Amino acid sequence: MTAETAHPVRAQARANRARILEAAISAFAGDQDASMDDVAKAAGVVRRTVYSHFPNREALIEGLVAEASSAIAESLVDGLPMPDSPDLGLAVLALRTWPIGDRFRVLLSFARRELGEDRIHDLLEPLRASTVALVEHGQRDGVFSGYLPAPLLVAMYEGMTLTLLERANLGEIADSGETFATVGLVLLGLSPERAAEVVGEASKWQEGR
Repeated sequence: MTAETAHPVRAQARANRARILEAAISAFAGDQDASMDDVAKAAGVVRRTVYSHFPNREALIEGLVAEASSAIAESLVDGLPMPDSPDLGLAVLALRTWPIGDRFRVLLSFARRELGEDRIHDLLEPLRASTVALVEHGQRDGVFSGYLPAPLLVAMYEGMTLTLLERANLGEIADSGETFATVGLVLLGLSPERAAEVVGEASKWQEGR
């Protein structure tokens, strides 16, 4: 293979991989026991193409976890602008990361079963660390309540997030992140009215950038 032909081949391989992962999200959302054949059909590729990227079902699930991890890392990458105030910063972070959780919420159910709770816990660690830092900042400034240590509050915040995503899985809520951000700020001590104001400010702040 020449250098001229290698690039299109690699591009096609990347496109196929992305198509397979998106198809897997849809397939597993509809049937947690979906097979590799089901994923291939959903992706519109032959079974051999799926196996060339993911040799088995476990590798495919790990591919989904890796994709989610990359998306989280990208949302936290250094250089992305963030507000100085901790409440606005947390709201911006919530709005920025909710679409990732919404896209990969299928992982909350079947990936726990397939890979275990520890794998999901590790997946969320970078986001958890950033959130703890914001909550500690807010507690020092008196913006957030200090009735519990920041790590414990964030653990509660994380549990609330997983609950909302599971409810979205069941079709009980359809939200672009505002409810998630508002409830999180209320958990941290803001009044519902003030939390809604901050989330509105965060939405405008995001749009301006």
